[in-house]
Amino acid sequence: MIFKDSCASTKIWVLFGMITLVVSFDHTLKDDFPGPYCSRINQCCNDRQDGCSLPIANTLCYCDEFCERGHVSDCCPDYRTFCLNEPAPIQSCLHNGVYFHKFNTTRDNCNECRCLDGGIVDCDRDLCLTDDNLVRNVNSIHRLGWSARKYDEWWGHKYAEGLTKRLGTKEPTYRVKAMSRLHNIVDHLPRSWCGSSWVISTASVASDRFAIQSRGKEVIQLSPQNILSCTRRQQGCNGGHLDAAWRYLHKQGVVDESCYPYVGYRDACKIPHNSRSLRNNGCRSYSGVDRDELYTVGPAYSLNNETDIMAEIFMSGPVQATLTVYRDFFSYSGGIYRHTAASRGSPVGFHSVKLIGWGEEHDGNKYWIATNSWGTWWGEHGNFRILRGSNECGIEEYVLAAWPNVYNYFKPKSIS
Repeated sequence: MIFKDSCASTKIWVLFGMITLVVSFDHTLKDDFPGPYCSRINQCCNDRQDGCSLPIANTLCYCDEFCERGHVSDCCPDYRTFCLNEPAPIQSCLHNGVYFHKFNTTRDNCNECRCLDGGIVDCDRDLCLTDDNLVRNVNSIHRLGWSARKYDEWWGHKYAEGLTKRLGTKEPTYRVKAMSRLHNIVDHLPRSWCGSSWVISTASVASDRFAIQSRGKEVIQLSPQNILSCTRRQQGCNGGHLDAAWRYLHKQGVVDESCYPYVGYRDACKIPHNSRSLRNNGCRSYSGVDRDELYTVGPAYSLNNETDIMAEIFMSGPVQATLTVYRDFFSYSGGIYRHTAASRGSPVGFHSVKLIGWGEEHDGNKYWIATNSWGTWWGEHGNFRILRGSNECGIEEYVLAAWPNVYNYFKPKSIS
């Protein structure tokens, strides 16, 4: 509030000195000081009249014409509506059934909305990770073969966040694309078999293969954090290349999850680059196995086609696949996934998952069974099925595996 000087000359000086400044009448005063004021005394004074005032908070407000001549108004809250007969401005907006104040904001999924003059709502227009329209459009496509749902875990997040924070696999490098393809020769494969993503899927596939190739003697969970924090020239939680993760496992080796727990961000590497000993790093080998060296694998190799992938899973264990992720994939709830027109025009990302098996529906629709890294709340308890045999989303194009270097469990007999 502006206190008025009792000297008329001073008031005239203020009038001429401040007349060019923007008048700021605060309509929101009515919210905190509803009054009435001018209407209570039923008086609106011409020119300047100090007696045309009322107490408000710890000062005075005025009902005379001079009250809004300065750059800060000291008019009573109901001055303009009572004295000038102006309609009260709209101070709140309605959006999606929610009223919010003009000087506050509200959220519409991942976007911020503001209340403008006249009750107009202005919202950001960023693409959200999921929304009701996407889920409704997917579920309206008849005979699609899969269903979508709205996940609370995705709500309120931008699609750009999902591409960077929930995928993390970089597009396969030339090294991977040019990798020689392994061809498996096997007859009579069964009709079904079930056995930050670039490091999680790599560690998960390698762990499963250690358990299988060691015949259950080394059932360990390799540390994805070890790869995340220690692999050089990668972007940690912002993404990395699969060949870099496999190369680190091959040349350096890693410890197990209990010794180097996953924290979800790239911290300083805790395993010296020249270290090869579990004990020297404070880690223990699997119970009953006298291993001291880090867990390593042979060079990664690529699988050639659908049959080769099936044979590899059948004979040696899970493999790692890269797929192109469309926006509708985040809303997958169950069924055999194939990307839809509901994602048309949205950016895409790359993701790596673990292929653990395959199957076939009674109607002949073939599918892969894959494990995702997002958690059991997503999809089919953390897994998903995706169309098999047609390279859906590139799922069959870059499939990698490696042989684990299991411990020599059987000591050679001495020659007497």
